[in-house]
Amino acid sequence: MEKNHDLIKVDEKSGIPLIGIDFIGIIDRGTNIIEVKPITTCNLKCKYCFVSAGDYRTNFIIDSNYLIKKLEEIVKIKGINDIEIHIAPYGESLLYPYLFDLIKSLRRINGIKVISMQTNGLLLDNEKVKNLEKAGLDRINVSLNTLDEELAKKLSNFHDYDIEKLLKNINLLLSSRIDLLIAPVWFPKINDEDIEDIIKFVINIRQQGFSDKKVQIGIQKYLTYKTGRKLKNVRPKSWDYFYSQLAKLERKYGIKLKLGPFDFGIHKCPRAFNLVLRKGDILNVEIVSKGRYPRECIGKIDENHGIKVLLKKHLQFNQDIVGRRLRVKVIKANYKDNIITAISQD
Repeated sequence: MEKNHDLIKVDEKSGIPLIGIDFIGIIDRGTNIIEVKPITTCNLKCKYCFVSAGDYRTNFIIDSNYLIKKLEEIVKIKGINDIEIHIAPYGESLLYPYLFDLIKSLRRINGIKVISMQTNGLLLDNEKVKNLEKAGLDRINVSLNTLDEELAKKLSNFHDYDIEKLLKNINLLLSSRIDLLIAPVWFPKINDEDIEDIIKFVINIRQQGFSDKKVQIGIQKYLTYKTGRKLKNVRPKSWDYFYSQLAKLERKYGIKLKLGPFDFGIHKCPRAFNLVLRKGDILNVEIVSKGRYPRECIGKIDENHGIKVLLKKHLQFNQDIVGRRLRVKVIKANYKDNIITAISQD
C-alpha cells in the first residue's frame, strides 16, 4: 500500500519479507538480541548520519501485527528465555505510530526479557515517557553528543534543537522505571571536550543516587559509510586509537566506558533463519517494491528473506517491474546479519 507515492506500508499483503534488508524489518545476528527497524522517517537530518536518515525519496512503515507475528516465530525457534528486542530504526523510533502497541505486544511474548529502543530524545515528553513505561520498555538509548546547544544544532542540522528540553526529558526518564543509556558519538577534534562534559554529567547523575544500571554511558566511535552523510574535515580514527582514548578517560574519571557484550548480557545463540549466499552468486528474485531511492528496489528470495536490489545506472525504478522476476548478482553478503545486496543483471 502506498500513500502519496512516498510512504509504503509493509504488511503481509505487501509481499515484502522482514529479514534480509538493512533499512527495514528484523535483524538477527545470531545472538539473543534481535534488532527491529519498523520505520524509516526521522525528525532530523544529522550531518554525520551513516544511513542518511531523513533524505529518503520513499519511506517505509511496518504494520505492528506483521512484525509481532514474525518475532513470535523467531523467538520460538531460538528457544531461549533471555531475548532482548532492540528497536533501532534507520530513523526515529518515536515517529512510529504503533510504538506503544508494539512494546505491549512484545511484553506478552514468552522468552523476551528486555525491550529497548534508540531515540534522539527530542520528541519525548511526560505523556510519552509514562506510556513507554506502562507499555513495558526496559531501557532507552538517547543520542546526546554535546551539552552545547549551538554545536548540537550544527551536528543535527536542526536550528530548533533544544538542549534544555532534552535534559528535561532525561530527567523524566530518571523519574521512571526505564533505564537510561546516554550514547554520544565521539567526533575527533569536534566534540572532544563535550565528551568529557557528558561523562561528568553522567557521574553527577550517579552521585544523586542513581545506579550504574539505571544510568549508563556508551560512547560510540564515529563511522562513515559510502551511502551515509559525513562531517567535513573529520576523519574517523582507528578502533585501537578509540579504545586507547576511552581507557585514558576511564583512568581520569574512574568510570567504566569500554562496554562490551557482557555488559548487556549478550551471548551467541542460533539464528532463526539462515541464508547462505556469497558475493558473486546469481539469483532470480521477484521484485515486490521500490526502495528508498530511484535506483533501489526490494526483491523477495522466499517468504522470510528479502534482498535489496540496485538497478544499473541507466535504469530507474518503474512500477511495471513489480511482480516481475529479475536476474541479480549478489554484491554484498553480510553473513553476520543475513543482509544481502544485489545488482540487477537484466
